[in-house]
Amino acid sequence: MRFLKIAVLLFFVSVFVNYFSAVNAMDMEHGQGAEMQSGMKCEVCGMNVMKGGKGNFVIELKDGSTKTTDSPDCGMLLRGNLSENVKSAKVTDYNTKELADADSAYYVKGADITTKKDKLEKGLMPNSMVAFSTKDAAEAFQKEHGGEVLNYEAAVKSLSGKKMKKHGHDEKKGHGM
Repeated sequence: MRFLKIAVLLFFVSVFVNYFSAVNAMDMEHGQGAEMQSGMKCEVCGMNVMKGGKGNFVIELKDGSTKTTDSPDCGMLLRGNLSENVKSAKVTDYNTKELADADSAYYVKGADITTKKDKLEKGLMPNSMVAFSTKDAAEAFQKEHGGEVLNYEAAVKSLSGKKMKKHGHDEKKGHGM
């Protein structure tokens, strides 16, 4: 009888370990990994928000609370829905990994490191924009990785027609929403 209890316990432990290994593997496919924020999910798409992620977007509300998304795209969509309550918005600069003012940042849309499966970079969401605090940095990145350099206003306009919706782990769409 003792053997049976041990066998059942080992079975459940192996199922538990395999389940969480599979979840982690799915996250890794979407540019995420070891440094997940504990339990923090993007309020727009539902994906995990990576601590120190290369595309995080942080919105500070007038009441002092913050909302963090996993990409500039999601951040811009969320900010548009919260417009009257927003105090400020910051985006992670791809090169420095520091937060920069989202309104004065420049964005590269369509870069190969977010659009080509063999070039996807950890810390960036598939099909999302990449942010820079200066136009020069964005243009230098664009020369190497392609895409289009946009200021904040043009970046928001480029999302026209996209809606806030949870998309989970859709390998084909990524942030195609």
